[in-house]
Amino acid sequence: MAEKIDIREVVGCTCLLARRTTRHLTQIYDAALEPVGLTINQFGVLGHLYGATFAGHSQLSIGALADRIGKHPSTLNRDLAPLSVRGLVADANDPTDRRVRAIRITAKGRAQLSKAIPHWRRAEAQIRNALGAEAVVALRGLLELSSAKLTKE
Repeated sequence: MAEKIDIREVVGCTCLLARRTTRHLTQIYDAALEPVGLTINQFGVLGHLYGATFAGHSQLSIGALADRIGKHPSTLNRDLAPLSVRGLVADANDPTDRRVRAIRITAKGRAQLSKAIPHWRRAEAQIRNALGAEAVVALRGLLELSSAKLTKE
């Protein structure tokens, strides 16, 4: 006879609760960014590529960008495709290995990111208003801690 399943245990699953919450968050950010034609994932890609330029990198390999964002490279490629079609990112040569695909933000991508910032800030404010400033700080801290502790080495 099969073991009886306690449904409370299943619906209280940490992963399922986290996924439900991230779906809600994603919906808020995607709705806020819709006027500039970006999703929160695309916004994050542009932001990371933009930030890399300040660290002295004109481009990042797909692997390095995937690591920074916390995605599998194949998932990242799906986010990059529409950005590339729109001319917001472009392929680049990796100076250390020509076999490695690298990506860079274009001038058009930087301009689109600048247009998106006020919309993103509104979503940030909406989250802060809904949860409260202290809860947002605590949530970010817990997410950072969780990410660090759960990262495979």
